[in-house]
Amino acid sequence: MKDSWRSRSAAALVAAWLVAACAPVAPTGSPPASPAASARWIAARVDQPAAIEAAPTDAPGFCSPCHPVIGTYIDSLVPFRSRFLALGYDEPPAHAAAWSSADAMAWHRVTSLPAPDGSSISAAVATGGASILAVGGSGGAGAVWHSDDGAAWTLTSLPAPPAGATELMTAVAAAGGGYVAGGYDESATAQKTATFWRSVDGVTWVRATAQLPAGASEVTGVAVANPASLVAVGISGDDRRGSAAVWRSTDGGSSWQSISSPTFAAGRMLAAAASAAGVVAVGERQDQAGAAAWFSSDGSAWVSSSGTGLDNVGLQMVMTAVAVDGSGFVAAGWRTDAGNGSAVVWRSTDGRTWIHLPQDVSFSGAGLASVLASPRLLVGGTMGWPDTHAAQVWVGPGG
Repeated sequence: MKDSWRSRSAAALVAAWLVAACAPVAPTGSPPASPAASARWIAARVDQPAAIEAAPTDAPGFCSPCHPVIGTYIDSLVPFRSRFLALGYDEPPAHAAAWSSADAMAWHRVTSLPAPDGSSISAAVATGGASILAVGGSGGAGAVWHSDDGAAWTLTSLPAPPAGATELMTAVAAAGGGYVAGGYDESATAQKTATFWRSVDGVTWVRATAQLPAGASEVTGVAVANPASLVAVGISGDDRRGSAAVWRSTDGGSSWQSISSPTFAAGRMLAAAASAAGVVAVGERQDQAGAAAWFSSDGSAWVSSSGTGLDNVGLQMVMTAVAVDGSGFVAAGWRTDAGNGSAVVWRSTDGRTWIHLPQDVSFSGAGLASVLASPRLLVGGTMGWPDTHAAQVWVGPGG
């Protein structure tokens, strides 16, 4: 689960609420906006639980604080065969969730997905159209969902962690004819420790060895730099004020070596993607006063990225997801602003300099946790904050 974009900092929430006048928003059950109404981004129609569909979000109102009865969240977008899949979870209590779409405009719930209490999906990967694999947690243990057609799914739970501890798989990649995953174990005293797994078939998973920093740590993203090199990114220290962490594997994910760089003190890394040009990591500045990004040509030597698109005039801005297309990199996230906060999409041609794309009116009150750059430009997350947390997908310009 990507707490970074859902659990916006208390100061940011209070500031946004005080400035905002609780402006009306479109009903959650409304049909997708037309291209004329949204020249750049089109909000798709995503099936919601009845509790959200019935919410009267089109009427002005005031609340302090605002807490939705139920929330639905999309944390991953994946193209699979001739369709698209969105994966995440509902709460409370947490249940894994998935949606399927043939055209990216209408998303329907996948009712066959195993979704026991306490389950959630954090990330997914498709392998050449043959199968799709998603990772997350279930009942306090790491969990893996697998499907050969996007309709029938099986759930495999990893061995339960020690009593009082929990475990979550937060990132996954296909590599070397198998899979690698990263995440964390959380002790009974709430200390997180970065964890890596490796699997040949996606069913049986073994722990990988890794060099870990002192104190708390967690993995938030995994990228395949090239057939011989995998890169994982994450956080060292507190997951709100910690610094970036990077690991590299040259043996298919069986072992991971810690990478150091003075640039890591600038912030924390929340996602990574790789192209032929190099590896990009994105996240948030350490002082929570803007977005942060890094670039590496080989996964070992890193430089901080720049650009006016990373600045939010000292207010919180977070890049939560990044993907690759034919023009470079696309990132998604959210920012605090004078209203209800809003979703943000960035683009970089080289991974070193970023601009944020023009805002769309439908981004108000939204936060993004996933991006798909190819074969179509899609972003996903939640909309309606602070009154409703409803899973949402937007189709980008040209998408």
